[in-house]
Amino acid sequence: MNNTRYTFGTNDTAANRLERLAGIFNPHSSEFIRSQVKRPVASAIDIGCGPGFTTHMLSMSVNSKEVYGMDNSEEFLVKAMDRFGDCIFIRHDVKRTPFPVKADMIYMRFVLSHMPDPVRLINMWVNEINEGGMVLMEEMEDIHTEIDVFNEYLAVNRGLVASSGADLFVGATLAEGRYDADIVLNECIELPVRNKDAAGMFYPNTISIWEKERFVLENYPSGYRKDISERLKGIMDSNDRKVGITWKMRRIVLRNRYLEMFV
Repeated sequence: MNNTRYTFGTNDTAANRLERLAGIFNPHSSEFIRSQVKRPVASAIDIGCGPGFTTHMLSMSVNSKEVYGMDNSEEFLVKAMDRFGDCIFIRHDVKRTPFPVKADMIYMRFVLSHMPDPVRLINMWVNEINEGGMVLMEEMEDIHTEIDVFNEYLAVNRGLVASSGADLFVGATLAEGRYDADIVLNECIELPVRNKDAAGMFYPNTISIWEKERFVLENYPSGYRKDISERLKGIMDSNDRKVGITWKMRRIVLRNRYLEMFV
């Protein structure tokens, strides 16, 4: 398999964008993890950890001293190791098994939307957890908004992700997946986000990855890209605290068919 490539980049701009994203989604993700993992676990893996914000959140949520962040980007991992010394970071292409380590649980968020054939990958990863272990995932199923510039931005990004054989809104595919594990939870929840916060997550891609990706450059004129970017920056810099956009998140929890470690 080819090495996994994060569609939206691994530079400083991408890391800053992911920090913004973590500030919005980490509290919800922590609550989700705590609701499913009732006891401390000995070890956990954060798949596609990026610069470590989800890994640190996972460590705090499961109360474990052995939490691994796994990613193929050396650039991201250096940032993660510098900032989150309480976690262990490993460079590894998560499409390849076996993993360097096994753990009691695996967690991922906004990872499978960048990977073709996500259900097959999940079934590979189920074998990378210890007996009675769990896999927890949070992925986008849709983003609903009536704000034009948000929809225009999302259309470009969905096309960009699709150009690499993946689906930005992979949640529906995951919901119908056939898994080699017991399904503990399979639900879609809604997370409303303030307009300024959404624009803050969107804008960085328009000044970084959009100016490098061939798909974007060939399909969207520079004037169109610039217009979207400027409108997003205007919302980002405003004090618009209205909620005009909602993430629909697919949450799935799997448990392998061994001892029931979690209740």
